[in-house]
Formats: sequence, C-alpha cells, structure tokens
Amino acid sequence: MKAIVAFMNIEGKGHPLGGLLKDNFKHCIIALQSENGWVEIDYRIGIPEVRVMAPEDFDLNSHYQDAGYITVETEQSRNIKFSFNLFCGIISVSNCVGLVKAILGVKYFSVTPYQLYKRLNK
Repeated sequence: MKAIVAFMNIEGKGHPLGGLLKDNFKHCIIALQSENGWVEIDYRIGIPEVRVMAPEDFDLNSHYQDAGYITVETEQSRNIKFSFNLFCGIISVSNCVGLVKAILGVKYFSVTPYQLYKRLNK
C-alpha cells in the first residue's frame, strides 16, 4: 500500500522536547492510500487520530509539501513480521515515530522524526 510520511513543526504550544528536536522534524504523520482514498493517521495528542483526507487520485504529497511539510513517499511492508520489543516500545512505539514505524512495518532503530526521515531516505 502506498504511504506518505510527512514531517513538520508543531503549531501552537510546541513539543515538550522541542528544544532537542531538529527544526522541521518535531512531529511526523502517515497517510495511506486505500482503494477508497487517502487516510491520515496522526499521533500528535497521544491518541491516534484517523481521518479520511482525500479521494485516492488526489495528489496528497503535493498538498503536504505546499503546506510546508517535508515528505517521503514509501510503501507499507506487508511481508515483514513486526516483533514488539518491550525496551524499544518504551522509547519509540508510544510516540509519533513508533506509530509510523509500526504502520509501515519497519524495524530499524529511530526515536526522533529526523532519525526516521534519514532511515526512510537510505
């Protein structure tokens, strides 16, 4: 399944660890293209928010880029068994990066949005 990972700053109050995170990489979201349209999953408030964004033929990547987001187009892995590691779960599965990694089915180590961006671009 086609996926877009979008990286951004957080509007308003900001991120509690914002001073430690790279500018433009303070938060990430994922959008998946289903046969019925684009679905966005955002973990900004600590609870996954799922919303239908646009019809499947909409250029969501350009829309995100026009909004100032940095994007990576990728594919959701369906042939990789995702194994939950308690130690990594404490660090990454409970944040936006961990959610994106779990949805994509990737196992590499990354805790911050910028680390995830670098791994997706390898």
